[in-house]
This record gives sequence, C-alpha cells and structure tokens, in this order.
Amino acid sequence: MGSTRDEPSVAVVGSYNVGLTMQVPEFPGPGETVIGEGFGEGPGGKGSNQAIAAARLEADSRFVGRLGDDRYGDDAVDLLEREGIDTSGVGRSADAHTGVGFVIVDDDGENEITVAPGANDALSGDDVRARAAAIRSADVLLVQLEIGDEPVRTAVEIAAEAETTVVCNPAPARELPGSILERVDYLTPNEHEARTLAGLEGGDGKEEEVTDDETVARALLELGSETVVLTRGGAGALLVTADGVERVPTPEVDVVDTTGAGDSFNGALAVALAEGFEDHEAVRFACAAGALAVTEAEVVPGLPERRAVDRLVDETW
Repeated sequence: MGSTRDEPSVAVVGSYNVGLTMQVPEFPGPGETVIGEGFGEGPGGKGSNQAIAAARLEADSRFVGRLGDDRYGDDAVDLLEREGIDTSGVGRSADAHTGVGFVIVDDDGENEITVAPGANDALSGDDVRARAAAIRSADVLLVQLEIGDEPVRTAVEIAAEAETTVVCNPAPARELPGSILERVDYLTPNEHEARTLAGLEGGDGKEEEVTDDETVARALLELGSETVVLTRGGAGALLVTADGVERVPTPEVDVVDTTGAGDSFNGALAVALAEGFEDHEAVRFACAAGALAVTEAEVVPGLPERRAVDRLVDETW
C-alpha cells in the first residue's frame, strides 16, 4: 500500500500539547518535593510531534487535531506552518484550553509525563470526517491515543476504505476495541503499552502472566493488526508478523533526553512506509531517527532532519 513518489504523504490525526518541562536530579516519590534544576516551555503532543517529525524527513505532512482559542493555540498554528505542515485540518475550541503536558526529566535522561488534554478531548469523529480528503489522499495515516476512541476509529475507517496504510502508536497505553485494531496495518507499542493493550497489566487486578516481549507482540497480532513493531528503547525494536520475528538494534548514541524518541520513531516509520521501504528497512530508518532524537534536549529541537537519519542508517547497517 505504500508509495514510491518523491514526496510521500503522511496524515497525522492526533494531539497538540504545550510541553512544560523541568529537569530534576531524580524523580520524587509520593509526597516528596524535589528541587528542579531548570524549566522550559515548548510545543509537544504526540500528534503534532509526529507530524513535525514526518515533515523534517521530507514528507508532505498533514495534521488533523483541535486547539484551544488561546495563546498556546496561536503558537501551535505558527509552529506547524513554519514546519511546512498543512494545518487546514486543525480546529479551534472557544470553550476548552489547548492541551498541556507536564514533563520531568531526571539526570539519566529518563522522563515522566502527565497530560491535561483540553481541546484534544473535543476532537470528534465528525471533525475527522470533515477532513477525510486529507486521509484518503495520503500514503500513510498515523494515529495515537492522546485523543478519544471515536476520532481514532473514524480515521482508521476512512483510511481502510481508501487503502491508506494505517500506523497506530497506542500511546498513552489503553486497551483498544477490535473495530480499531482490525484496521491497523502497523501497531507500534513500547514494552509497557504492549502489555496494557494485550490486557496483561493494568488497573483491573489482573496479574501479568507473560513477560517475554516476543510473546506479547505475538498476542497483539491475534487482536487484529497485520504487523507489530514493538519498541524497546536502547534495545531497538521487534518487527513481528505472522511469518516471524526480526530484532532490529538501535544505533548507539549519547543519551540526553528520551522524551521525543517514540514520536521521532513513529514519524520516521510512517515516512519510510509511505516511500515504499521494505518493513525491516523502515524499522531500521525509524530506529535511527529515534536514536538521533535522544541526543538533544526537548522534543521538537531533537527531531532530526532527513540527511542526518540517512547518514546514521548508512553508518550503522
């Protein structure tokens, strides 16, 4: 279903959040106060991050989402347009604030994130249907879970009808109905998200019975997706289909901030698939993009340009 056109097209349906980031020596425990070492404010949200990632990798990137009618929303539109992203699918809500994410990063570069969705929760299936042309004409649809099930389901239904390849990054983790999963071509959870999606851990008191990543990924295939790409941080990714499992390592880099790794990975995977890469080549390309993202502080500044990813792929494989 992919394309080999010079300018691949990726439609991203998802979230925008302002990222408020603090550097701390270590994460606080319950009831504990930790003195931070720095603070920053910048753009975030998995949807917009992945749209920017795709644009920097030289794709025709379109973003469908919803913002508040506030300063943060104005800033978001300005950013997306500067990055060359089609914002005709972006709506504004007068009665909801632009989404906000609070991020703390420790001295090892690990992160913890909380999100107040705001206008992201107002994105509806009708909003997505109104922008159906952007999805139908794309090579790849990329969705995440910082928006509700209804707009996600609507987007994947439109894509499936148009034979647009569907990549679903199930983050933040929650279980998804089969009506969504059976229309997903590539499911891209991390290790925690994979277990939640498979019902192997969560708040229902159910004990986790499976710990092996490969077994978990195979369980996800049975839920309906054709291909599972399970990301494993510095250990790379597993490419899992009914035909077998391929382990793809990630290039070794100096880690500064892991916050944007997943978004860089998913944006790159979507672009590679849109260009018609073979699956294993697409996952290598995505691993390289994810590795480059962690070498810079903050998400958007760390999303790499195409030439850097191509160079790292050539150097690694």
